[in-house]
Amino acid sequence: MNIPRADCSDKELVALDTVSAFREQIVADYNKGYDDNKADGNFKSYPEVMEENTTQLPVVEQHAGLAHLVGQDNLKNQISFYLEAFKETTILPHILFIGSKGSGKTEFAFALAKNLRHPATCGRPKPLLTINSSTVKNVRQFVEDICMKYVQDQVITLFFDEVHEMPVSVQTAFLSILNPNKRNMNTFRYEDAEIVFDFSKVSFVFATTDPQKLIGPFKDRCRALYMANYSHTELAQILRANIDEFEIADSIIDDIASTCRGNARNAVLVAKDGIFQFMRSRKIQCLEAKHWDELKRILNIMPLGLEEAEIQVMKALHDFPSGCSLNNLAAKTGFTTDSIMKEFEFYLVRHNLLEIGQGGRKLTIKGRKYLADYVFR
Repeated sequence: MNIPRADCSDKELVALDTVSAFREQIVADYNKGYDDNKADGNFKSYPEVMEENTTQLPVVEQHAGLAHLVGQDNLKNQISFYLEAFKETTILPHILFIGSKGSGKTEFAFALAKNLRHPATCGRPKPLLTINSSTVKNVRQFVEDICMKYVQDQVITLFFDEVHEMPVSVQTAFLSILNPNKRNMNTFRYEDAEIVFDFSKVSFVFATTDPQKLIGPFKDRCRALYMANYSHTELAQILRANIDEFEIADSIIDDIASTCRGNARNAVLVAKDGIFQFMRSRKIQCLEAKHWDELKRILNIMPLGLEEAEIQVMKALHDFPSGCSLNNLAAKTGFTTDSIMKEFEFYLVRHNLLEIGQGGRKLTIKGRKYLADYVFR
């Protein structure tokens, strides 16, 4: 679990302890205004706002707090809409970010949380508690270590990363907590504990790379937001944004982007751990083709960003033009069948280098040409 430190700047999250000193007075004032507005008929719940907008949706401009994020325009539009609604209702749907590894789920979750400004925190972002879901082992731990400490009577955003790692028992407990209703509030009881989840104060954000591991009713209670693939142009933006004052020649930026595996995190790593270090050590201001060729040779950067293990799989399949069984491939490479299926073959299939059929796995024409051009030459 990670609780951010206090910072008065609007650009940073406000820590939990900055809220506690003023909590009672602020919440009392806010609740009074909430009740007055509700009595006057001025207050609109989140479902009412959604219902009013079903016939004629306004044009939503992308929120300024998302401007630093590259790509994902459709996702930004969705988040911007929910942030605009949050300003009026202080209620956020239970958000579930779904995307592949390195697609930027965590960055977008943090950007969302940093823009959830609440009256109880004097218009600053709500405190954010980040939880690695694999650390939540059972319902008792969830209740005692998270709910009792950080939810009861708090104004907070809870971000559960890799939520598919959470046990089914805890996912099932969430069904009662997240169940939608007109009051935007649920009470969860566990043994002697009774915790009130007021969604005008508590927001839930989840992220996962394996949505199939989540139970259906849990997913049904969340608003799923899907990460899109990154174009080479967007990956080039990420590369250039992570090399500080250095430059990359236009003539090679597309080639570099093609080695980032369509992945935002990989683009950051290529920029910071590869290009930046190389340019700083060589005292180069602008990366040209000859420099990129040298860096590829040093770091063994292959076209399409293929990794050594994937090359091994392709080389093993080269001897089986009619196809190879998964068990036989595992024996040839020394990898487990599980690692081949989950780690290596997906990217090869995606780029039409490998195909899976009734005869097993075999290289495509493009896969054999790749080996001939870049490996066996």
